[in-house]
Amino acid sequence: MLTKRRWVLSSLKSRVLCFSKDRFISTKASLLLNQANNADVAKMNHINGNPNLNIRDLGFMKSSDVSLAPNFSQFDNSQSSVNLVSSHKRDVMQLWSLLEACLHSNYMERAFSILKSLYTVQHHRSYFIDDYNFYLMKFVENCGSISELQKKVKTDLQKHFPETEYNDKTLAIMIHHALSFKSSTGKSSDEGEIANAIKTYFLMGNNGLRKIVSFVDVFTVEDYNKLYSKYNAISLMDIPPVMRPLVKDESPVNNDLVNTIIGSQRDNTHNLASDGNETADDSSAVNMNADQEVIPKLDFDATVTTVDKDASKLVAVDTIGMKVVRHTLLGLTLNENQKKKIKSFHFEADKNLLNIDEQKTIDFYELSNSLTNEAERERFEDALNEFNQDRQRALELRATNAAKERWKYDFEEAKARGDISIKKNLNVKLWEWYTKMLPYVKQEIEKCKEVMNSTEKKSTVSRQNRLRMEYAPYFTLVDPEKMCVITILELLKLNSTGGIIEGMRTARAVIAVGKAIEMEFRSEQLLKNESHIFKEIKQSQNLKRFVRSAKSRFRSIKIEQSKIIWSQPARAKIGSIMISNLINVAKIEVGGMDPVTKEKVYGEVPAFSHSYQYHNGLKLGVLKIHKSLVHQLNGERMVAAVQPQLLPMLVAPREWKNWKCGGYYYTQSTLIRSKDSPEQVAYLKAVSDAGAIDRVYHGLNVLGSTPWTVNRKIFNVISEVWNTGKPFLDIPGIQNTLNLLPPPAKDADPSIIRQWKLKNKDIANKFSSNRSVRCDSNYKLEIARAFLGEKIYFPHNLDFRGRAYPLSPHFNHLGNDMSRGLLIFWRGKQLGASGLKWLKVHLSNLYGFDKASLEDRVRFAEENMENIKDSAENPLNGKGWWKSADKPWQALSTCIELNEAFKLENPEDFISHQPVHQDGTCNGLQHYAALGGDCEGAKQVNLKPSDKPMDVYKYVANLVVERLKKEAAGGDEKAKVLQDKITRKVVKQTVMTNVYGVTYVGATFQIDKQLSDVFENRNQSLELSKYLTRHVFMAIRELFHGAHLIQDWLGECSNKISRSIRLDVNEKSFKNQNKPDFMSSVIWTTPLGLPIVQPYREGSKKQVRTNLQTVFISDPFSINPVNARRQKAGFPPNFIHSLDASHMLLSASACGEKGLDFASVHDSYWTHACDIDIMNKALRDQFVALHEVDLIQRLKNEFDERYKNYVQVTNIDRSSDLAKRIIQVRAQLSEELGHSCTLADEIQHERTRQELLNSDNPEDKKKGEEMVTSVSLTSDHITAVKEVKASAYGSMPIIIPLKLPPIPPKGNFDVQETKESLYFFS
Repeated sequence: MLTKRRWVLSSLKSRVLCFSKDRFISTKASLLLNQANNADVAKMNHINGNPNLNIRDLGFMKSSDVSLAPNFSQFDNSQSSVNLVSSHKRDVMQLWSLLEACLHSNYMERAFSILKSLYTVQHHRSYFIDDYNFYLMKFVENCGSISELQKKVKTDLQKHFPETEYNDKTLAIMIHHALSFKSSTGKSSDEGEIANAIKTYFLMGNNGLRKIVSFVDVFTVEDYNKLYSKYNAISLMDIPPVMRPLVKDESPVNNDLVNTIIGSQRDNTHNLASDGNETADDSSAVNMNADQEVIPKLDFDATVTTVDKDASKLVAVDTIGMKVVRHTLLGLTLNENQKKKIKSFHFEADKNLLNIDEQKTIDFYELSNSLTNEAERERFEDALNEFNQDRQRALELRATNAAKERWKYDFEEAKARGDISIKKNLNVKLWEWYTKMLPYVKQEIEKCKEVMNSTEKKSTVSRQNRLRMEYAPYFTLVDPEKMCVITILELLKLNSTGGIIEGMRTARAVIAVGKAIEMEFRSEQLLKNESHIFKEIKQSQNLKRFVRSAKSRFRSIKIEQSKIIWSQPARAKIGSIMISNLINVAKIEVGGMDPVTKEKVYGEVPAFSHSYQYHNGLKLGVLKIHKSLVHQLNGERMVAAVQPQLLPMLVAPREWKNWKCGGYYYTQSTLIRSKDSPEQVAYLKAVSDAGAIDRVYHGLNVLGSTPWTVNRKIFNVISEVWNTGKPFLDIPGIQNTLNLLPPPAKDADPSIIRQWKLKNKDIANKFSSNRSVRCDSNYKLEIARAFLGEKIYFPHNLDFRGRAYPLSPHFNHLGNDMSRGLLIFWRGKQLGASGLKWLKVHLSNLYGFDKASLEDRVRFAEENMENIKDSAENPLNGKGWWKSADKPWQALSTCIELNEAFKLENPEDFISHQPVHQDGTCNGLQHYAALGGDCEGAKQVNLKPSDKPMDVYKYVANLVVERLKKEAAGGDEKAKVLQDKITRKVVKQTVMTNVYGVTYVGATFQIDKQLSDVFENRNQSLELSKYLTRHVFMAIRELFHGAHLIQDWLGECSNKISRSIRLDVNEKSFKNQNKPDFMSSVIWTTPLGLPIVQPYREGSKKQVRTNLQTVFISDPFSINPVNARRQKAGFPPNFIHSLDASHMLLSASACGEKGLDFASVHDSYWTHACDIDIMNKALRDQFVALHEVDLIQRLKNEFDERYKNYVQVTNIDRSSDLAKRIIQVRAQLSEELGHSCTLADEIQHERTRQELLNSDNPEDKKKGEEMVTSVSLTSDHITAVKEVKASAYGSMPIIIPLKLPPIPPKGNFDVQETKESLYFFS
């Protein structure tokens, strides 16, 4: 028997690290994982830029306190030291993933060998108990007696891992095993052994009984029942609140077990609950009064098939649930046709993943709108949510099977019709590929198993099997049928990506397939674990609410704990094996003419091929798709070829409460879309764990909770157009062949040949672009078709700047005009007088009549009522007024809405579902004007009240015209040509993007795009565009003078920061002792507390040899020197993006609190027409709240704090007085060192001085004050430092303290005026 004396040998030090989730950041950074202490008020008010200003903190103070903490481990030390830590992380991650794979494949011996390897990683030792518990959880599944497990754990921790101590989770696993132990004799003595073991394990805990039983990912519901009812080891209040309602409330028999344990342990529990955040007295805990009627609140989850032992009393909840759904719907006030459809409808989730067969589906949107009684509507919504929860679960977990079944169905239907011909539809082809590919994949799996089970010495293993051993543990984890489907779907999705027309990059393809297979494995494991924990529950309909709540909490815990990712090489090798098999079997039939007989003949060619091609000067491995297959991808229905992870959701998304847990329910998403940026993850994790970004979470949750549906009327119009195959508005027509211009004569002038080549290149590019657009449009339309009549949601997350994007990329409201026109709000609201006005304004805005006053916009709509009616009732064969709108599909949708409203006696009574937009006036310039206090600039972007909206683009165009007139008067020929050609449209894009850092070259091409319609000669157009760009830039700078001073200041700050070095950097940072690695990213905190880390570092790729091609892939753990040029260019626009993102999230939160349906497309905010006035007030209030702080001063203060111990290398004139003094100091230092001092030596010298100055010893402090270093000299004479170029004659490099430039003066604009601006957003 294990004794407490042996087990409890050390302090709680190892135990408090239980389930630490800081594996991806350094040990130093892990200290931040506890909630940060708030900085004192004076310090934070100083950082806010005003020591006397007491403002409402939006999240900045708490978050910046975390990321500025002295013990936060940053990523700007030397590259060698950072990469050493990264290498350790990479090694640990690879061992973790192998351990996971071996455990799930039941290769326990190899798993234990990997566990030993993990133990040898010294820096990982303190977290090793988590890895051991992971192993132990799998081991107990096949472990025999209780004594056998005790012996195993004792031997492991004493002999193999002597520096590791058990923790509370170890004890929880052992208790779970004891409870699961099935005696072979059935004697009471065995029950006594179990009871004694449980008693011993509970006594061994040092954090209390409740902490041990808090692990809901270890204990099953049956475990809790046994502990409470059978063994009387715990009380009901000891059970985590989320599990408590599922435990049978039976009066336990008193025995000494509970008295012993509770008496000695419960006093030490401190109310620990399931995750450390809930307490036993949690107000959210369920009242367990048996007499109280429990009304189930429908929430997301679904139940797995259960084994009911009393079937006469309890029926599987899925069956009950679906009967309740059907019964509820039939009880509503519906017409006979609707009731008939409901009676014949299959309410099984697996059979209703998507609306593949429209004739057999129910239009839930139509049903909802047919109900007039509010009570009935609530019942309907509850029933629909009940049904959709099961469907969403099936959609996420079983959609690959659904796609396969659809392929099979189409194949068998075609076969029954005798229609297996050259014109096979896409699904028939996919089924054939799948059936031919599957045997090869199964064969590879068997070979992998043979390799894993082989006892052959490594030296005698064949080269092929040695390579196979690297991916074999992973390759056997997922069902081969699913892997085949995933591979096919991924390759179809990647068509024409990465700049490869009619193909894809090989590296991207193999990684995408490998990662998709990994994600499938994670989803399967989550479902298996969930089924295991809840397998013994006997459910009634009333209990379903509590089961769902418990399962939801369980899933959240498992996803939050998830930290293992497969290595990139493993993903690449798995992906390459699968793609190779697909290439071998995927054939398509093509027709041609026999050159001899002139007869039509048919043959098979590969659907995919791999080769190499040059792209932007680089040789890339590519996978090409045969043109005939591309043609089918452009034209056929593809609902069975879209991955479920890319689809909208049928239920409200999982709320964001943690940085890596939100959105989909069985697929992990992270808050930030960071591409291989461990630095961003470290900062994000720290502030999230400190509870500093709750406002960010709330804003995202509001966006995700808005229900939508597909606009069937618009869909029908688009479908009619689509099926013609002809071009229409932004939809390209079907193009089968590329028709190039005939070549000129061989002896033609070279300029004519050159023009012919350029024109053909344009034709080819247009052809490829149109095919890609049509393929993308096909995806959008097929997803829209699948969700006709459904209630859908869009889960969101953020890019690294904080801007929100839907997780479902193909079809959402951020898409093009067609996508937006296809979407309306699920909930309708009565227009009222205000809503009717705003609906008219909205149509005018969409049409392009958006620079007039609101009254004139309303009048524009009213004057066009006949056109509106004609457009709505005869969109394709009428006058087509709507087609001339700037955004025609959205305009048509609004025309239909207005026409329906005016069919009523009182249009204000109409129930509207149309989203109405309020757009900012060049939102980036609005933020710049507020930051710089530009009065004229603020006026031109509508921050100041005015009688009519200002048009900043027209204003800039007029400024440019005035400049050109002056130049023309002086004889400038280019100005004479251009002065009457300048319109608002010519300058609009450049003005819009200037604030976001568009370059001179980029702006030239923007203007050339407009001028090319005026000037036929391409060279002339380009030359004039270069000339005009300079004047546009100068006009913008003239108007927004303060804003451009800030833009310049931001650029200068980022330039200095990205070329700075930490004073405490080690000498390895210097490659040759004089040339350092620049490792410092530009990092700042948004007003809502989100830390922004610019990810621009020098790239590094790792070569991985696969059986398909040698590919180069990025290392997600590597930290390389920063790319200073991109850091500088990116900071000004990224800072502004972070502000408009903060404004959007603040507005979303405010609108959510007022009960509005809210959506956004960056700086365009949407809600119901009747709620526009409420939303408008919120937008203005939140903008003022954002800018009432001097954000530039606060940024400067944050930079000063974050980079206060940094230095920079600069150059000065060697003949200057300062240079001469530094030379003397260097000579003295060289004499002390015995060699010529380097820049690294000088930094070490200054670091020594700082340590002495900060010493508590007066003698040391005095010594530090007397020391003179090259850095102290420059600190004392910083104003005398006159920088020169490094290439200048007589220049000398020196080290100076990093000193950021003073912020530019701010103008007199008062942001409070914005509250009264009618056209701020309109």
